[in-house]
Amino acid sequence: LVAKVKEEPSQGSRPYHPPTWKQRLEGHLDPLITEQVPEGVTSDTWVHFSNIVREQMFPSNREAMKFAKTQYERLMAYKNSLEENHLAKSPDYQMLLLSLQRDDFLYMDSEARMSQSLLRNRIVAAVLKGGDQSYHLGGGVGGLETLQLQDDDIDKVFGDLESMLKAEKLKPGRYKVLMAPAITGVFAHEAFGHSQEADTWARNRSKARELYESQEKVGNEHATILNNPAIYKNGTDDFAAWGSYFFDEEGWLAQEQYLVKEGRLQPPMTNLTSALRLGVPRTANGKRESWSHAIYSRQTNTYFSAGTSTFKELMEQMDYGFLARNCNGGMEDPKGMGIQVGMAFIEEVKNGQLTGRTFKAPNGGAVQLTGYVPDYLNSILGKSKIEAFSDQPDKEQHPWNEVGGCGKYHKELVNAGCGGTYILVDNCLLG
Repeated sequence: LVAKVKEEPSQGSRPYHPPTWKQRLEGHLDPLITEQVPEGVTSDTWVHFSNIVREQMFPSNREAMKFAKTQYERLMAYKNSLEENHLAKSPDYQMLLLSLQRDDFLYMDSEARMSQSLLRNRIVAAVLKGGDQSYHLGGGVGGLETLQLQDDDIDKVFGDLESMLKAEKLKPGRYKVLMAPAITGVFAHEAFGHSQEADTWARNRSKARELYESQEKVGNEHATILNNPAIYKNGTDDFAAWGSYFFDEEGWLAQEQYLVKEGRLQPPMTNLTSALRLGVPRTANGKRESWSHAIYSRQTNTYFSAGTSTFKELMEQMDYGFLARNCNGGMEDPKGMGIQVGMAFIEEVKNGQLTGRTFKAPNGGAVQLTGYVPDYLNSILGKSKIEAFSDQPDKEQHPWNEVGGCGKYHKELVNAGCGGTYILVDNCLLG
């Protein structure tokens, strides 16, 4: 890609000069970034960024193991309290995973010197029986406050396993689906996340470039998708979202970016070389799996914007359909605009009320939503507020993003959050 930039004068053959601090600080930056940049900063100034830690982490590995043991014992105590006839009473396997990671980055060029320290923590509680798996996935960037496992979370783990074990087989067809934030996030990530990565544009592997240049609409007024590495308060959680940081691995400061705005595609996410190659604005999406891997344009936190409805109001729009809460992976076809979103199971809704019936795919596995991305983005009937179960106006700035990961070209794994609010989509092909 660098060679192409040099070989094609029409794309610009001037020498590259790193941006100054003035250029880096242009645009709409989160106060947590600007507050950590000293006044009068110069190319010789060391600038260090760190996330807010509200509760200090464990002083030793022994304390971390003790914490994990306590959470596992809570999981087992709940299992033992279940009635003998409860379908999730005797799982084949149960697990409590605690992942504690500190990422330190140092960046230098002729115009800036920066460092950042990020505490990235994750907790997983899971139970399995046969081919069915239910789990709670929590975490984020911050201190001990990121490792939340509430009693309701444990109750949901066993309740969801029971729902899967009693689920009926779905008749393939087209249905209304109310997606919970975890599903919404996968939908956003796969719909116009991967296809809006600029190096994919530059290699002519994405239909999004053609659609952007033609300004053809790809969705209705509800279709607004953002990418943002600067989510330092994740929905109602008082810590940063999983894919957050202060600058990318090429020294560009994090800020919010629209990928789709009310149905119209916006410029893509970029790393340095793809921005130069395409002549589009630079964004803070230069990431790599590790120091030994190349930098690509990658997603950070990708999500649908919030709407104005409550959960109840969206449910009332469903004469018949399904509520989907638990994701089971996803895939995309950037060139053909195809999408697949997996749902562990779905819950039947009639006349705005849950019936208590649950369904899995016709083969007994996870339900799959498949189809053409613009068709789905034109079929969004409504979106909830961030605080979907409250009648009061939202107080939070950003929707919630779940802990996740992202692969590229069948490899290149990086941390990535994805989320949004509840969204109601019509005419979903499920099977």
